[in-house]
Amino acid sequence: MALNFCVVSIHSCPGEKIGLNKAGGLNIYVTNLVNFLSANHNVYLITKDCDNCDLNFLKSNVKVIHCNPKDYNPKNVLPNFDVIISNYWTSGIFCKLNLSKSNAVKINISHTLEYLKKEHVSGYKVDLARVKVEKENFDFFDYTLSFSDLESKLLSDKYHVPSQKIIESTPGFSRDLFSPEALTVARKKIDFVQDGKLILFVGRNDYLKGIDIAIDAFQKIYNEFESITLGIVGGDYGSDSQKIMEKKHSKFLYSKDIKWFGSVPHDELRNYYNASNLVIIPSRSETFGLVCLEALACETPVLFSDTGRMRDFVHIGKTGMISEETNAESFSMNIREFLKNEKTFIFREHYYEKISKFEWTLIFKKLTSQLIK
Repeated sequence: MALNFCVVSIHSCPGEKIGLNKAGGLNIYVTNLVNFLSANHNVYLITKDCDNCDLNFLKSNVKVIHCNPKDYNPKNVLPNFDVIISNYWTSGIFCKLNLSKSNAVKINISHTLEYLKKEHVSGYKVDLARVKVEKENFDFFDYTLSFSDLESKLLSDKYHVPSQKIIESTPGFSRDLFSPEALTVARKKIDFVQDGKLILFVGRNDYLKGIDIAIDAFQKIYNEFESITLGIVGGDYGSDSQKIMEKKHSKFLYSKDIKWFGSVPHDELRNYYNASNLVIIPSRSETFGLVCLEALACETPVLFSDTGRMRDFVHIGKTGMISEETNAESFSMNIREFLKNEKTFIFREHYYEKISKFEWTLIFKKLTSQLIK
């Protein structure tokens, strides 16, 4: 029987360009969730207004409601929902204000907990006002999704969420989008014709994503290799903060080999993974680690910080490396080690066993089976 689902994403619209402003992994999650649900159910997506919105990748039967959250009219004609799925704490506020009278099963997905940042960055100053809102959200919703054991522990210990209200789930990836291809072929597709090494960073220009660590680590090893490039996908290219960062490094020789690719459509991202020798993920905090998963699906080795679920995906020493410290010194040392021993990193057939369980279809089938009983 077809149910009525309402998916709420107020933090950002899935139609925004990934890697710019607030658009990142949350958008990818919402897009895949909505498309999966719409195959068998009626789906309404309530999301914020945005400029240059492109929702062509959503299935045609998804009903999209763009709104200004501050001026939303709760009297909008909507069906009786069976399930409401809220994404991020700002969507939780919206649901409490506008959908509280619904008898639907209400699901909260935090994506990033405020206290989780403190776990990964000891000097991080917790925003107690946000924590208060998060706690209120957890009280309001029937269930909250957890993407890791650490998140479940924090939900229990810091937010006092009862265990029966916590559902374990994860983000995922699409095998149709992420699969291996010859490096030379991929480089032609992204118009990168150099024969040297390409080290890739994928993410927003955000302190917690560690783009500064990526650039500083690259600077430390730059003179040691004849031909090496740091590629940056996303990085809020064109924004004031990105221009300031680019100008800061422009007076140094290594800056000529920093390639800003800008925002890349998600269905083209595999070309950049496949064109690279190594993907680096110097995140100071991660809830999961989507970039790591996608890169591995393309059989591109990864170097990552010890955050999120990335240890679960990687055969250390075979498909990737872990940096014990999340700083430029440690990352540069590991990049150097990788490039000297690159041929020892081999994706054998069984590597896929570690990541196959994270395919979107499997993730959402399991989740919906728990929600629809």
